[in-house]
Amino acid sequence: MSGRQTNGPRLWQVIVPLVLVWSLLVVSLVWAERGHPGATIRSVGDAAWYSLVTLTTVGYGDKYPVSAGGRAIGSLFLLGSLGVLGVLVYKVSGRLSEIRERRRMGHNGTSFSKHVLIVGWDDFAKSVAQQLLKADLRVAIVTDAKDDVDLIHEQFPRDKVFVLFADLRDPLVLEKAGIRDAGMVFPNLKTDTDKLVAILNIKREFPNAQFVVALDNEDLRGTFRTAGVTFVLSRGEIAAKMVASYIFEPDVAEYEADLLASAEGSDEYDIQQFLVTPGNPYAGRTYGDAFVDLKKAYNVVLIGIAKGTSGGRKLLKLPRDDISIEVGDYLLMIVSGETERVISKAFGAAEGVL
Repeated sequence: MSGRQTNGPRLWQVIVPLVLVWSLLVVSLVWAERGHPGATIRSVGDAAWYSLVTLTTVGYGDKYPVSAGGRAIGSLFLLGSLGVLGVLVYKVSGRLSEIRERRRMGHNGTSFSKHVLIVGWDDFAKSVAQQLLKADLRVAIVTDAKDDVDLIHEQFPRDKVFVLFADLRDPLVLEKAGIRDAGMVFPNLKTDTDKLVAILNIKREFPNAQFVVALDNEDLRGTFRTAGVTFVLSRGEIAAKMVASYIFEPDVAEYEADLLASAEGSDEYDIQQFLVTPGNPYAGRTYGDAFVDLKKAYNVVLIGIAKGTSGGRKLLKLPRDDISIEVGDYLLMIVSGETERVISKAFGAAEGVL
């Protein structure tokens, strides 16, 4: 047996009987009022007008039944108006509630582009999102916990953060989170296995997606790179290095912690990268020249260049002085929060690669 299953009567199956009953009552009302000396309802048009005015509770009073039979039929219209209004109010309020709920849960989708898509929400993801917002990036978050939605809306501005409540195991729902236009995808699931499965499923549907992953197990780094992950880092490795630094190089650790956070004030520092555009004043110059000039002009320390290759980008850490800076390269430098705005204006490009 084939055919589409329905959960209730179709619209025409409700409307047709109602129209038939209404037509019967209208004709009956005309017949009941027929010949009465004080009748104001003398035609089908008069009866139809009276029924509509009554059903909508407008009650002009220009048409009304005067016979016993007419008043009985009029009573049916009066009682019917209560039911009709009740159904209309229920349907409209239910529809409005459904629209609000869909919007709140993110089911209408987002128009974000070049944003970061975080799949899975917890305290670690919250810290990542906070840093991304400080860098003036927009974030789309997908969570399978309904309670997270309101909490995220309360903590972050809606014009910067989009939230989608959905099944994390279904990669197709990421369409509504703008995965096709996202600059980077950050799978933040409970285990490394969950992350790997999610990445493979997402890659199958969205082969151009770019990923950054924080692993719990350092040994899986090669596996994730083989799976097509762009950037792989280890949570444990970073934490261990920071703890060790605080033990025997506390001042270095303090500096590292400052560099890992986003710089906002003049006394806060951050490592940032800026795209070299055709109008960049250092395009065509050497690393050595740029290093000296940036330090003198902006008190910025140039520490590396990322050059585009067929396989992505190659990072040159503290390169030779004669390395040429080309359009399309990225300059990596230590800047303060105040200097970052000046550099962005001078370079004609914002911080980052998104």
